[in-house]
Amino acid sequence: MKNEKITLCTEMIRHAGLKATPQRISVLKVLSELKSHPSAEMLMEELETQGHVMSVGTIYNILETFSQKGLILKLKDNQEVMRFDGNTDFHVHVYNKINDDILDYFDSNLEVMLKDYFEGNLPEGLSINRMDVSLYA
Repeated sequence: MKNEKITLCTEMIRHAGLKATPQRISVLKVLSELKSHPSAEMLMEELETQGHVMSVGTIYNILETFSQKGLILKLKDNQEVMRFDGNTDFHVHVYNKINDDILDYFDSNLEVMLKDYFEGNLPEGLSINRMDVSLYA
């Protein structure tokens, strides 16, 4: 399973037109396994526990590149701290203002409903590229 995950991450990085370096593979693999929407610093700590040591600057650079290529999502928490999500499939982010958690909510019916609505109501010539939905609780 571990090798399958590494292979998948390698393929995703290459498909995005990037060189699949060990650092990039490690960052994407660990981020895709975390459901906590970590900050770069939180991700660095998790990488270190798994034996992948790199500077926070390297991690930020990798995350920025991945975001630009659509491999990950960038979001800010309630404290305006940049957080990252390895899941780019449609889902709703639920921000909990009490403990600053960001939770994922999945509902395929909601995705279909929103796409159908916006496809019929967007100005002429525009189409949906990606949808982001956030709820604050």
